[in-house]
Amino acid sequence: MEGMASPFDRPVPDISVYGDGRVLTTAIDLAASPAREVVKDQRLTHIAYRRVYRDAHLAGLGRSRSFHSDQQILDAGPTVVTLLAGGRRHVSTVQPGASGARVWLINRLANHLRSLPRSDLERPPVTYRPERMAIVAWQSQEKWQSQESSSGSSPDAGTTVTPWPLRPLPAGQQATCTLLTGADSEVAARLADSAAPNTAWRSGPNLYAVLFRPLLPDETDCTALTP
Repeated sequence: MEGMASPFDRPVPDISVYGDGRVLTTAIDLAASPAREVVKDQRLTHIAYRRVYRDAHLAGLGRSRSFHSDQQILDAGPTVVTLLAGGRRHVSTVQPGASGARVWLINRLANHLRSLPRSDLERPPVTYRPERMAIVAWQSQEKWQSQESSSGSSPDAGTTVTPWPLRPLPAGQQATCTLLTGADSEVAARLADSAAPNTAWRSGPNLYAVLFRPLLPDETDCTALTP
C-alpha cells in the first residue's frame, strides 16, 4: 500500500486509570496468530484505587514536571504521564535513562498497574469493548481492477484484499478518520481482532490500509487522535 503517513498518530496509551477505578492497559496477545495488541479492561477496588491515587501524588505527578537524562539511549522514547486532578491536567515527561526518587516511584507505579494483583480487582480482567471506534484509512494509489471476487486476491505479494463490510470509506483524500458507534463499532472491533495486518480493504474502486483505533471512555471523536 502506498500513501502518506497518517496525521492521526496517538495510539491507545499503555495505561489509563479513571476516577471510578477503571484501568485500561495495552498488551500484546502472543496467543493470537499473528500476535496483536489488545486492551484489557480492569476495575480496581476502592481501597486499591485510593492507594494508586496516593502513590501518583507521592511520585510528584500532581504537578507538571520533566525528568531529564544525560544519557543518549537509542530506540527509546520518553514516558509521558498525564494526571487530571482538581480540574487541572498535569503532564510529566520522563526521558529514557532519567533517575532519582520520583522516577523510581513513577516506574514502580507503572509496573504495578501493568500487573495488578487479583486482590486489587473487583473482577477478573476482560477485553475492552469500546463504545466508539475510529477508523483511520489510507487510500492506495492502486485501483481495484478485477471484476471477480476480491477475497483472497493480492495486488502485491503477501497482501490480502478483502471487501470492506461497513459504510464506504471516504475517497479523494490520502488519510481520513471515520467514527463508528453502536453496532458498527462492534463489527469493527471483530474485524480488528480477525484481520491480518497486511490486509488491503476494497471499498468501491479503491484499496485502503485501515487502522482500527478504539476510543477510550473520555475520547469522543477523531480529534482525540490528532497531535
